Amino acid sequence: MNRYETFIVFESDIAEEERKTVLDRVGSLITGNKGTVLVFDDWGSRKLAYPIRKKNQGYYVRVDYCDAGNMIDPMEVILSQDTRVLRFMTIRLEVDVDAEALKAEITKPEEEPVALEPEVGATTESEPVTADETDTDTVEKE
Repeated sequence: MNRYETFIVFESDIAEEERKTVLDRVGSLITGNKGTVLVFDDWGSRKLAYPIRKKNQGYYVRVDYCDAGNMIDPMEVILSQDTRVLRFMTIRLEVDVDAEALKAEITKPEEEPVALEPEVGATTESEPVTADETDTDTVEKE
């Protein structure tokens, strides 16, 4: 299986339910062809670099998935025919990957950061400041 990433830019003024129906259709197309959806990454509404169909805002969604590659063309036909989709782009990220291992790696909970212990012999106390080391720039004028 290959790993793919598809970016979809929706019109920003459509309802969330409409976006969800398109994304559900894409997800069912991937899983129907024995692929694995790794993540639907919702980026939200952003300003477009240039107007598309007289729109200046777009709603971005990134779909990360694994598939044999035989469903890319049907998915792009569906996206190109949908009037709610402004643009889309599919990129192959990796060749011959294990989809289950990737899914397990992505869904793995974040590990807690480990507190670093101070080095042996390092002191954490600061040296006392003497009167000679204080800032002399602030002198009161009489």
